[in-house]
Amino acid sequence: MVRRAWKVITNNFGLKLLAALFAVILWLVVVNIDDPKISQRFSATVVIENAEYLTDQGKYFEVLDDTNTIVFTVTAKRSYIEKLSNTDFKAVANMENAAIDNESGTGKVPIEVTALRYSSLVTISKATQNLEIALDNLAQDQFIVGVETSGTLPEGCALGEVTVSPNLLKVSGPESVVSSIDHVTASIDVTNMTSDVVASVIPILYDSDGNVIDKNELTLNMSTVTVTVRILDIKDVALIFNVTGTPADGYAYMDMEYEPKTIAIKGTASSLNNVTAINIPENALDISGARGDITQVIDVSEYLPSGVTVADQSQVKVKVTVHIAQLSTKVVNLFPSSIRVLNLPEGYKLSFDNSVIRVTVSGIAEDIAALDTDSIVASIDAGQLTPGTHEVEVALDLDENLYHEPVRVTVTVTEETTDEPTTDEPDTNEPGDEPTEDEETGQ
Repeated sequence: MVRRAWKVITNNFGLKLLAALFAVILWLVVVNIDDPKISQRFSATVVIENAEYLTDQGKYFEVLDDTNTIVFTVTAKRSYIEKLSNTDFKAVANMENAAIDNESGTGKVPIEVTALRYSSLVTISKATQNLEIALDNLAQDQFIVGVETSGTLPEGCALGEVTVSPNLLKVSGPESVVSSIDHVTASIDVTNMTSDVVASVIPILYDSDGNVIDKNELTLNMSTVTVTVRILDIKDVALIFNVTGTPADGYAYMDMEYEPKTIAIKGTASSLNNVTAINIPENALDISGARGDITQVIDVSEYLPSGVTVADQSQVKVKVTVHIAQLSTKVVNLFPSSIRVLNLPEGYKLSFDNSVIRVTVSGIAEDIAALDTDSIVASIDAGQLTPGTHEVEVALDLDENLYHEPVRVTVTVTEETTDEPTTDEPDTNEPGDEPTEDEETGQ
């Protein structure tokens, strides 16, 4: 049985082997005709490996001309090609393989493409492609974060202290970019704010021309900062100025003028409650020895209570002018008959020991020239006098711009007798005792 089977197998063995070989070849031909090898282009984004190889050397690199995306050709049977996509390939640029040209500051990094699927069944074109990079020195610096506000607060509200925390920003990146940073600002809009606000704000980098610097190439130690805004109340109060000292002889303090008469102050409601006016102390305006007007700029912020500030910075400094005028004098003669005796007790009579009282009146020249001596009202108060001789002060009703030295006269009070007529009027002077005209002097 075995011999017969072997005979069957070995009978015409060469023909049978040739037929089997032909069948295999025919099968291969059919398979290749039905599933031929084809080529197709794919793309991939280059993955950078070992970037620290350059950064550890103090170098910053930037990919040039979109070379981080490459296109390559893959060859495989159609049945496999049709199952592949861009995500089935990986393109890698290893920075350790970078070829650096220090003179131009550029470099080339070979890109290696591998298949993630069917790696043994596909062929990837071997044409060398490079990732092109530009090199710059890696720099680091730190900047104080300033704060800016914009917008308008509601009426009756004022901007208080505005702070930012943390206020120090560390920046690293290409030296050419870091060195162009001039200042860093956190901005906040305070429109319609009526109470304190705390907000997270993205700091903005600016160059010296005020242009915003792109942060894409930079590394910051924080992405936001905290800005705190205090909203305060406003109150209008009067300014009150005082003077100290005495002008030079022959000169007098007249008045002062200043603007504004009131200022707006800001603070918390509790700190403003007790502030009704801003009193500027006398020592701020010293007119000692002055012979003319004095103009002085007063910083009113120095005299504000704790917790209160000036709301409008244009009102912090107030210009004050103190008017000092040179005096003229005029000697006016008063007669006892023109002096009113007030409050003389009933049953007493009063007489003046002087027939004329000379009064020196001072004032600016035009006021002295306009003085009407006949219109001067003089009086004494006899309400506390008893019989006997007394020295009393004469009160003169003069214009507020006129001054006089104290005037004192000697009077005698006696009790009235029944055989003498009662009179409230003082004795008149004998004819010929009265001067005929006023005496005038001037400076």
